Amino acid sequence: MSVFDVARTTGSQIRSTGAQVWTTGGHLRTTGSHLTVISTPRRRRPWSEDFYQSPLTPKQLANLSPGAVLRCEPMDAYLIPGVRLRARAQRLLYRSTGALGEPTAVSGTLLLPERGKQDRIRPLIGFAVGTHGIGDHAAPSRLLSTGRDWEASLIAHVLARGYAVAVTDYQGLGTPGDHVYMVGQALGKNVIDVMRAAAELAPDEVRTDGPCGVVGYSEGGAAAAWAAQLQPTYAPELALAGVAAGAAAADMELAGPVLDGSFFSFFVAYGAIGYSAAYPELELDRYLTPKAKAPIEMLRNSNVFQAAIHGPRFAKASELTEPNVMDLPEWRARLRENRLGAIAPAVPVLLHHAKHDQIVAFEHSQRLLDDWLTLGVDVKLHVTRGGLDHISGGVAGSPVALEWLSKRLERRSLATPSNVVQLTPVRARAA
Repeated sequence: MSVFDVARTTGSQIRSTGAQVWTTGGHLRTTGSHLTVISTPRRRRPWSEDFYQSPLTPKQLANLSPGAVLRCEPMDAYLIPGVRLRARAQRLLYRSTGALGEPTAVSGTLLLPERGKQDRIRPLIGFAVGTHGIGDHAAPSRLLSTGRDWEASLIAHVLARGYAVAVTDYQGLGTPGDHVYMVGQALGKNVIDVMRAAAELAPDEVRTDGPCGVVGYSEGGAAAAWAAQLQPTYAPELALAGVAAGAAAADMELAGPVLDGSFFSFFVAYGAIGYSAAYPELELDRYLTPKAKAPIEMLRNSNVFQAAIHGPRFAKASELTEPNVMDLPEWRARLRENRLGAIAPAVPVLLHHAKHDQIVAFEHSQRLLDDWLTLGVDVKLHVTRGGLDHISGGVAGSPVALEWLSKRLERRSLATPSNVVQLTPVRARAA
């Protein structure tokens, strides 16, 4: 099956599920409503690989505030190839922060619904994507411009509600260097900073002190949860109404043994590459076995489908590295630094997870729930009905998460000044 086929099939499933989601007014949104955010295709806008190269040195980046826009350009975003989202989209490069606190350039996308009759501040959603891969061609800003991003349908549903959507590519995904896969200390900041960049790019429509929310699943769930934890100290100006995090791998020390030696063992290799990218002292390449060097190099340039087909499946970390890096104390220390649950978010959080998830064990969400409840966090865990595995859990759970977040945004909007868009019920608008 090609990437196009997978994207088309996944998009169809998500649209079908999303058609059953309740709106903020408690009314059913039909698939016809979904069609209001797609349009006919037009000639594709050209873009250059140079866009993803930072125009500034690390020292110059350090003089900028996190979220500062380095460059931007208009782009077309597609639901699937040939079906364009009716949205004003911009590809952007912005300043963010790595796991060690270092300044870094990260790419992303801002999508705004078509302008209405009255221009007002609209809710801003930080959309944290799930695992796309770690090769540059798997960056959402690249995939959206060709219609091959398998989360485009979920983004379309956010746009259909009238929200602005800020999507980060994450550090190293699209830009030079390896993607810092599953390193929460970096991913959470990348999500927050793309929202800051959105406010800089469209100050007449979105503000960080206006209604904001974060939603994500899988890798995006971990990124969203980390954004929730980091926001009080890293971005206190960000007026979050809530965060919805699905199937978040809260503890990498728990995740590794579950995946090690399984069909999905390439995720362990992804994680090793990501942690070595975030923490140079870990030096993954130094420990690679001769048989692992070629597969690891392939993974560095892969999307998740290529990794699943051609990557090291049914492999053990002990076969890829000598000694097994997952047993080294310096690796263990970095994994523990990125364990969710030790910091209390200041906003309500919804966790959602399918009990039969075969990639991210349900235990992750249960432990995270317990940890946050102990810290006094307003957190709930929704057990996803209809989720038979990791993918179907996302298809079934993400619309529930979006509905929950929409209600939080509605409450926040009703308490904001008149220049902020009011999220009135559907029936009231139609009357």
